[in-house]
Amino acid sequence: MHIQKTTVVSAASCNEVSRAKIDIEKSAKGSSVKTPPVTVSKTASSISSLISSLGLPSDKLSASIISFSRFFSLPLKPELLASIRQQAFTQLHLQRSFQQQTSAFCNEVPRAEVQPDPAKQALTEKSSDSAVNIKTREVFSLAAAAAESKGVELLPKGLETFAESIDPEWQKRQGSGDKHRQRNKNQNEQKDEDAPVKTGALSASGLKQLALESSEKIHLLSLLNKLPNKNGQRWIVLPFDFSDNGRDFRVSMRILLGSPGHGEALNRSVLMALDITQLPALANDGSEKSWLFVMEAANNRMARISVYIDPEPHLKTHSAIKQELSNLMGIPAERISVKKRLDSFPCEGGCENGYQSIDEAV
Repeated sequence: MHIQKTTVVSAASCNEVSRAKIDIEKSAKGSSVKTPPVTVSKTASSISSLISSLGLPSDKLSASIISFSRFFSLPLKPELLASIRQQAFTQLHLQRSFQQQTSAFCNEVPRAEVQPDPAKQALTEKSSDSAVNIKTREVFSLAAAAAESKGVELLPKGLETFAESIDPEWQKRQGSGDKHRQRNKNQNEQKDEDAPVKTGALSASGLKQLALESSEKIHLLSLLNKLPNKNGQRWIVLPFDFSDNGRDFRVSMRILLGSPGHGEALNRSVLMALDITQLPALANDGSEKSWLFVMEAANNRMARISVYIDPEPHLKTHSAIKQELSNLMGIPAERISVKKRLDSFPCEGGCENGYQSIDEAV
């Protein structure tokens, strides 16, 4: 007789959540299954038909949720995918409600002094909120799928903390970019006063230390990073900030560690996403940029590098970027690709491989 064990993590051991249910042992025999996984073959006509067969709304979020589920080897069960989607919408609603309450409480500007054009303001907010909401729901879905893969159920605050660690553009979308940059500026000024000589170029060891220290400060993230996925692999997230030559950067390093069950060396990286966002200057000149470096390994060696850049550089610079990375990483330039970033999470979303390769029940 199989007994499912569950451990409850209290608020004392994790400040970001008041409760997290962690399934220490959960096998296919021990979990109740109401609906069998959907078997998808190479003959699947399109992503739309797959979404329809799973009973999900036909939109980009559903496609992303399916991609994330495949990335974490989750079963394509309609009720599971619907639950992940519902968490994203519920979380966004709670977040927006909190922001509205906070804004109303903190607003010190007399209403009579503010006279915007109501029609223009409504149109602008509708347009911007649409883009913001789509990205925010997507990162919540990724966080929920990752938590599910580790056998963890997070409360809203915990899910928000996890999502913020995953997405380097989080603070900019939440409207706290200026405050964040001013805090970094003040901290850097204090460091300059304390240090007689400013250090030179950033080093790999220095960035590694930044990433590890940052993740350890977030108790929930530190806990989740230690938990393996249900398939034996382990997905870890290491967020950190750094400044270089007066520019502020926010980074999310996401690493998939292998498992012997997948024919991989234990705790060796098989996939790494280095997601970097350059925050705009304090003058808010719109200079923000983003880079995503996706490094794939095979047989414990670097096999391929995909670089996603927004805004995309001129075609003439693609070869220069490839050659520089080739020299730096010791990989042939033909195994390096440079392209415009169209998706928020192309690494966890399948690296643009689509769904043609799905040929088994997952």
